[in-house]
Amino acid sequence: MKMTFSCRICAVVTFALISILQNYSLASEFVIDEKKEQYQIQIVTGVVLDVNGEPIVGASVVEKGTANGDITDLDGKFTLNVKTGTVLKVSYVGYQTYEVKAEKTMKIILKEDSELLSEVVVVGYGTQKKTSLTAAVSSVDGKIISQQPVADVSNTLGGRMAGVIFTQKSGEPGSDLSDIMIRGVSTTGNSAPLVIVDGIQRELSRLDPNSISSITVLKDAAAVAPYGMAGANGVILVTTKQGNSGAPQFSYNGYVGWQNPTVLTEFADSYEYACLFNQANDNQGQPHRFSDYDLEMYKSGKDPINYPNHNVLKELIKSNSPITSHNVQLSGGSEKFNYYISLNYLYQGGMWETTNMHKYSLMSKIQAQATKTTKIELAVTGRIEQYNYPGVASGGAGNIFSQAFRTPPIAPLVYPGGLAGEFEGRTVYGQIYQSGFNKYRNYVMYNQMVIEQDLPFVRGLKLKGVIAYDLKPIHKKIWKTPMPYYTVDMSSGSPEYVQAGSDGPEKPTYTQNYSENQSLTLQGQIQYNNTFGKHEVGGLVVFEMRNTQGDSFEASRLNYNVNIPELNNGSSDPADIKNSGNSSKTKQRSIIYRVNYAYDGKYLFETSARYDGSYYFAPDHRFGFFPSASIGWRISEENFLKGRFNWLSNLKLRASYGESGALAADPFQYLSSYNLYSNSAVLNGKPTQGLSELLEPNKYITWEKARKMDIGFDLGLLNNQISFSIDYFSEYRSNMLVKPQVTVPFEYGIGIAQENKGKMKNRGIEFSLNASNQFTKDFSAGLQVNFTYAKNKIVEIFETPATYNNPYRRQTGRPLGQKFGYKALGYFQLSDDLNGNGIIDSDEYNVKQPWGTVHPGDLKYQDTNKDGSITEDDMVPIGLSNIPQIVYGFSPSIRYKGFDLLLLFQGAAKRDFWIGDVGAWPFTNNSSVPKTALDVWTPNNPNARNPRVTTIPATNNTQYSSWWLHNGNYLRLKTGELGYTIPKSLADMVGIKSARIYVSGQNIFTWSKIKNFDPEISDQNGIYYPQQKVISIGVDIKF
Repeated sequence: MKMTFSCRICAVVTFALISILQNYSLASEFVIDEKKEQYQIQIVTGVVLDVNGEPIVGASVVEKGTANGDITDLDGKFTLNVKTGTVLKVSYVGYQTYEVKAEKTMKIILKEDSELLSEVVVVGYGTQKKTSLTAAVSSVDGKIISQQPVADVSNTLGGRMAGVIFTQKSGEPGSDLSDIMIRGVSTTGNSAPLVIVDGIQRELSRLDPNSISSITVLKDAAAVAPYGMAGANGVILVTTKQGNSGAPQFSYNGYVGWQNPTVLTEFADSYEYACLFNQANDNQGQPHRFSDYDLEMYKSGKDPINYPNHNVLKELIKSNSPITSHNVQLSGGSEKFNYYISLNYLYQGGMWETTNMHKYSLMSKIQAQATKTTKIELAVTGRIEQYNYPGVASGGAGNIFSQAFRTPPIAPLVYPGGLAGEFEGRTVYGQIYQSGFNKYRNYVMYNQMVIEQDLPFVRGLKLKGVIAYDLKPIHKKIWKTPMPYYTVDMSSGSPEYVQAGSDGPEKPTYTQNYSENQSLTLQGQIQYNNTFGKHEVGGLVVFEMRNTQGDSFEASRLNYNVNIPELNNGSSDPADIKNSGNSSKTKQRSIIYRVNYAYDGKYLFETSARYDGSYYFAPDHRFGFFPSASIGWRISEENFLKGRFNWLSNLKLRASYGESGALAADPFQYLSSYNLYSNSAVLNGKPTQGLSELLEPNKYITWEKARKMDIGFDLGLLNNQISFSIDYFSEYRSNMLVKPQVTVPFEYGIGIAQENKGKMKNRGIEFSLNASNQFTKDFSAGLQVNFTYAKNKIVEIFETPATYNNPYRRQTGRPLGQKFGYKALGYFQLSDDLNGNGIIDSDEYNVKQPWGTVHPGDLKYQDTNKDGSITEDDMVPIGLSNIPQIVYGFSPSIRYKGFDLLLLFQGAAKRDFWIGDVGAWPFTNNSSVPKTALDVWTPNNPNARNPRVTTIPATNNTQYSSWWLHNGNYLRLKTGELGYTIPKSLADMVGIKSARIYVSGQNIFTWSKIKNFDPEISDQNGIYYPQQKVISIGVDIKF
């Protein structure tokens, strides 16, 4: 009810403002002085070209002072009905705006604007010309983002920009977000960047890609200083679309796609499984579990009821699960008023029928020049997200994949009639289709108003006010039901299916949760920009306040006797009734300033800072100051270069240094925290609530400090057809929250507080290259390349004496995430068994390995400290972190006549990850056997990939060692799109402006040494919902 009322209010306000402002705008523009001369109407036709004579598609041609206009077609042509003697205003991004008196037939040539061509870049609390930028930023155009068939925007950034490291850890609808890091890892805490959408702190996930104008990443101190206590990990700025002056433009973009796993683990079939198990029996001196008859029946497949042969994952997973998106947009306006409206629907199916997502999005934005000096903007964004999962999944498919990996091919999966089979009392089929449901419904509402007021009495002075109110209610309904499983009874000569038990709860349980998060952001800005001869001066002061409030309530009922998931149908026994709730409030206050100065377009200087206060910390320690300074030198503007080399468009050197912060760990650690327990004691014969202290307080806790330095070099050639940037960066992070590694007596009763004692260094290099050229009228091509190398080192961290005093196990001085384990030297071979008893005795090998009896085919480990025994002191650094030190991307594109092709290759290098457990070791917890694990040691196969096989993996062989490390480097064709734009003549025949048909793919091909898992996933045992390869077809129509 609350959401419905809010939606109605927002709709009424939006349409009322549109009506009022549009009426005002039209009235102010079309007031006719009856005393003036009456004008005649004439038809004007023309073409808009660039200086090379090539048509400019999509240029705006508007009758000045009116909303009357047209957009040039594929041939650069336009047609307008205008009054005689009127002036036309012609504009296009990257070109100088041109005004010319209307004639019956016109040929208009637009010249490139070198300043516009170098782009206006979105930065913190404003924009700057790229030519005068002294900070390190990267950006990607929204058109590129919307072309990828993905359900979440975060999955569009990999390989697009230098300095951006991303990992998508799941392909499950609703959980397929990417973890994003900027320029590597610099902290033991949270490395996620801050996300700002249209100037307001929000979430990147689930934004509609079609409504995004651009995404900019801020990386160095000069760029992130305006975000103070939250900017140390970098900042992602999202700018949404807005309307343009001109005639209304209506467009549709939609696609239908099919999803399949990028990699699906291959398992041994029943025959291979049984043969390997018998081999394990042989290695342990046991009788065979499977007879020759059993082996023959598994091999022949003649009796699938009693001798099943299941490929569990392939049989459970639905191939070609659908994904589809449909978007319509309407925009237009005049010089004094414009509007933009976008509606989007997205559906993403899962790998089984019980998992899917629906998302409905609306974005509307209106801008009005209310007076000559006042501009008003109102934006309303709404989303409804519906997620459906099985009852055991809860938005994460780990339970299901864990059971799938642990179900061997010889176990019955499902019998006729949908009767679930079982293995060790668990039924993976029942978990997917008979476990109940998890239903989430998320609502998102972003409401924002911006007022800009020019102050005419001071040239260049402007006031700006922003108010944003965001509301995010979430509804959850979780229904968990018993999952009966069956066995087959052949006593009657024909199969009869008998219930043998049940997985899950004995009776249904139901949980309903409602939570609501609100945030209010207020900003007051004073902006100043002016030019005095050769001096350009800019300044900004911002006062910002952000409050949030969260409330949640949850109610559960157990032991339902009827299958009707409503709270009032559950058991009335007080022991079966569970209720809980919580609430939270946060506050943040900030003052930001930025000052820019440029002399003669050559010498650039900028300083910015933020004075930030947060509720995280004690009242006397809440505020911090985060300054930065940067300089730039446009060498290409110097007299000794300017005009002498026509091919040199830009040459700039820049440098920055400053400090930013990060809010590590949880808030309120300066206070004592307690847990309340019901019925913790009995006093006077009655149960009494009690409490216990959780953690000792640290009243001096503070934010992390990041001191960043950057030196950059920008080069532009051939009128910026080729541009190149390279940056060296370093960061020193201090005040990281780490836990003291000390033993606390049990009698102390509470945990030790974290302290701001950790320190890290991170440094690296990144570069980007962009090249494009129009070779002929019909053919153009481009190439974008980016590369990032970042390596960190722990400078100071709490360690136990056992690790710090051992130079091989010491974490200090090594990268974060460094793996420590035993160095495997290979297998013991038959030649090591001198007495031939099948055991490596102490007189045959003088290093004791403490994990049971060692046999030929078992792993041998390095005795690092030479003490004759393998212990933890023999562990050494092995391999690299799973976080890549190198990430890169390259994107070629070509256009020929109506065809266009765009590819994106994305890769990572200098990373290792560990694969073990059910992902590598046969019969782990009686699990299935990956195909890669069939290559096991035998006397005839002494160089096998895997040790000798046993019915229970030998502890000696499953130690964390270098043997199970794998090279995690990969190269992936991340995105590919082939499109065709129909000829203008055909578009005219069907009454549209243009139409483009395209075929697109995501995660198309991957080159990696890892064959059984997706290499983008880090350390793993295979229990994850795989990433999805998506192939789609779509159409983009403009009316």
